[in-house]
Amino acid sequence: MNTQESVIDLCPVAASRLQTAALLAVKDLQRGETVHLLLREEPSLMLQSLNLQLRHNLSWQISAEETGEWRVLIRHREDVAPRDLMDILSRDHQRLDELFGLSLQLVNAGKTSEAAPLVMEFAAGLKRHIQVENDILAPSFRIPDAEPVAIMLHEHGDILAQTANIESLFAGEEPVQAWEVSPFLAILSGVLAKHEHREEQNLFPQWDIALRMAAPEDRQALLTRVQKILSNMQQ
Repeated sequence: MNTQESVIDLCPVAASRLQTAALLAVKDLQRGETVHLLLREEPSLMLQSLNLQLRHNLSWQISAEETGEWRVLIRHREDVAPRDLMDILSRDHQRLDELFGLSLQLVNAGKTSEAAPLVMEFAAGLKRHIQVENDILAPSFRIPDAEPVAIMLHEHGDILAQTANIESLFAGEEPVQAWEVSPFLAILSGVLAKHEHREEQNLFPQWDIALRMAAPEDRQALLTRVQKILSNMQQ
């Protein structure tokens, strides 16, 4: 793991180019790295926008300098404990996406035997993720807009059916051929991308707002339970 630390002074950058300059400074941030940004204006909104572009990979702390400037300490989110439910679930989305993406690359390269264990690991993780959302989180919260929950539950059924079909192809007595399974993987890839985006934009923020209203001990108990299931630890 890298242990690099850098300071980037964005104070001279024009406001019209500030967000682009900040994006270039942090877009390749790796685990173990720390970037300090110096800015003239309070950066909360800009950081939230950057984090959205980078799939919530950033964690930051903002402090005001005596000089009137602002300093932002930015780390990869995997280097810090999850902040909230959104952070936990979106991290698991990314982990599953990386597993699935590697599986698809191997299949497209004709290496279906190497892809098989990754596909099975992805499928098991996906089922745990859906279990958390369907059986624990959805029944736990009353939120102002219930439509995203209904959409989520409907899409989960389709995603599970597609995943089961892919699992069955890999579980056959004869090794599956790339041409047999790659179209199904490609379809599921597109479905997952749209599904995860909808959840992260429309549903998870509502759940986090509702969770903040719970007693601290109840909130922590729920977050701990969710993390244990997602990590496949004994409940």
